[in-house]
Amino acid sequence: MNGMVITGVGTMRPEPAGPPADPPAGPVAGPVPDGAVHRVSGFDPQAVLGRKAARYNDRGTLMAMHACETAMADAGLTVTDANRDRTGIAVGTTVGSFAGVVTYGTDSFDRERPYLVKAAHFPQSVLNTMAGALAIRTGLRGANSTVAGGPLAGLQAFRHAEMTLRQGHTDTVLVGAAEELSVPAAWWAHVARRTGPQGEGAAMFVVERPEVAAAEGRTVLGTLGGVVVRAADPRRPAAVTAVVRAALDRAGLDPHAVRTVLVRATGDPAVDEAQHEALTALFGTEPGHDRGTLGDCYSAHSVLQLSPLVERGRPGHPDGAAGPALVLAADPDGALAAMAFTPHAAAPAAPAAYEGAAPHEGAPQQAHPEPTPGADR
Repeated sequence: MNGMVITGVGTMRPEPAGPPADPPAGPVAGPVPDGAVHRVSGFDPQAVLGRKAARYNDRGTLMAMHACETAMADAGLTVTDANRDRTGIAVGTTVGSFAGVVTYGTDSFDRERPYLVKAAHFPQSVLNTMAGALAIRTGLRGANSTVAGGPLAGLQAFRHAEMTLRQGHTDTVLVGAAEELSVPAAWWAHVARRTGPQGEGAAMFVVERPEVAAAEGRTVLGTLGGVVVRAADPRRPAAVTAVVRAALDRAGLDPHAVRTVLVRATGDPAVDEAQHEALTALFGTEPGHDRGTLGDCYSAHSVLQLSPLVERGRPGHPDGAAGPALVLAADPDGALAAMAFTPHAAAPAAPAAYEGAAPHEGAPQQAHPEPTPGADR
């Protein structure tokens, strides 16, 4: 068991709504295909984050900022000189901001000279802008990483955080993903996949080694048993089963102990059928996809599915005894990711040695063997 713990969560969940009320101006403006969307409502970035942040950041980054600050407050994590270098950030994305990329690109064609673009638009066209903006906003100087993984991105960010914690590069990592709803993103989704109404949202989590949570007196909301990410054919039920079993083995869980199984509907009939067949046979229960409540939030879909499971771990939560859960993400292009999670309402964590954790000084020591090369990335 890998034993990473979650001590804080911040979420911006969407609600079914009509087309965006504030589509981007200029060459990227226009109607959203299919009309209905799932949108985060009532979010005023200027009121919540301030005028400067709202002016210079894209919508996805702004949602991630708010979710990040909420997660830190939830965990009681205050950034100080003592912990800022040991606290990292891992963010999952597809290409960053679709609206930012399209706006900056079309700007170069509309200007009298291509180089007369608005310089302020450039940061929003870079895929790691979100992680950098979160570090600037929070004052954190630990390992800062962006994982571009499309529908697997949220779980891949957790996998990356697991590795940085296990190798002793960080004590705490803010992990999550955000997906914006914009006209360019909606049109790309309409052309590239058929998964129903598009959604947006953000979820960020405070993930740390258990001894760090114990030392700070933080309440553990749940334990991550480990994340498995593999290049595999998601159209084969056997491949889905292999990845899921690998995640359960790392968590030390039996399939019969798992009470909740969540997937993302990919829109590829063969992939969705393989997921259903494998998971139903393994767990004896129908997997949920949350399409009716989230729409398709793509890179942020898995973390938005995870956030209610984490909430179960709060002391006194009525669903706290609901038991372990598994979240699965599939990319029709040939990749699978699975993560096991166990919520638990608990007092501040008792001191425990994290498998493979390295001391703050000196070279990292690897006490937990890595998987076979090439089997898990």
